[in-house]
Amino acid sequence: MAFDIQETEDQPFIGAIRNRLEQSDCAKGAELDSILKGELHDKLSLQFLKKNNHTDMVLIENLKKAIGEKNSITHGACVWANGIMNACTTNDVFLRDNINWVAKATNWGRFSATASLGMIHQGNKKEALNVLQPYFRGGGPDGQSSPYSTAGAYYAYGLIHANQATPELITYFTDGFRNSGANETI
Repeated sequence: MAFDIQETEDQPFIGAIRNRLEQSDCAKGAELDSILKGELHDKLSLQFLKKNNHTDMVLIENLKKAIGEKNSITHGACVWANGIMNACTTNDVFLRDNINWVAKATNWGRFSATASLGMIHQGNKKEALNVLQPYFRGGGPDGQSSPYSTAGAYYAYGLIHANQATPELITYFTDGFRNSGANETI
């Protein structure tokens, strides 16, 4: 029942159940809390999707070669296709192996390329900061500072933590917004 509640109910309802569990002397309280927080679901889902990822990397590589380097619309489409094909698998090999090609994106293309990491790593909350840290510091895939990459990293961080907000997460976003100064992109 805890798995069903975690998967289908909204956060306030789950929070109320978790509070009741804390107040009770339930022997399995810690296990139920882990399920209700989504930790066990995320762990099992990531394991399953990583193990059963049959993405045809040759297909995405051929798509990259076919579009060349000049067309920003198809460049972005290729990056998003990779994100969709590898959603929730943590398989960001294409992006890492083609970092110079991905870095040719500008402005909102750069935002999208960074944000696609959130789709790929969705549910991988333990590694989220390690994956996105270079972009939070203002660096892009090529090491250059870009507010679009930083904004994309915040979006990706939100996707990774989808429907599992915590006070720490909200503080992280709020601090990032405050520290962005007058940069409206972030």
